[in-house]
Amino acid sequence: MTSTPHRRYAARMKSLAEIRTYIDGVCAAAGIERKECLKMHLIVEELFTNSVTHGYGGDSDSPIWIALESCATGLILSYQDEAPPHDPLSSFRPMQTTIMLTTQPIGGLGIQLVRKLATDLSYHRDQDRNCIRLTFTAGGND
Repeated sequence: MTSTPHRRYAARMKSLAEIRTYIDGVCAAAGIERKECLKMHLIVEELFTNSVTHGYGGDSDSPIWIALESCATGLILSYQDEAPPHDPLSSFRPMQTTIMLTTQPIGGLGIQLVRKLATDLSYHRDQDRNCIRLTFTAGGND
């Protein structure tokens, strides 16, 4: 993903409007259908909201970097922040469908959705950044 520069956003919920515009532009340029583009919105909003709320503890000027790149099968998302180290992919616990929803721990449903929609997921820590890379196949994983 070295050919696509990351765009930097302030970790403020109001930044989502600018991020949505960026996602729409990349999807349109890549010929990605609206349904698939909306999935990308959902995923990025989940990651961004978690960074702002849990990683940075609320709105701040702390950085979040996002890059989207089209590939032969769909889109590749690179997402980075400088929040404390946290691998959301390793802390994933599947929902226990035999237990009432109200008795299960809060949280984790967004990451479950990310895992369902992405065809390839990875996390690593690069110096002071959490780095997540997700691949999405257009028309797949409904």
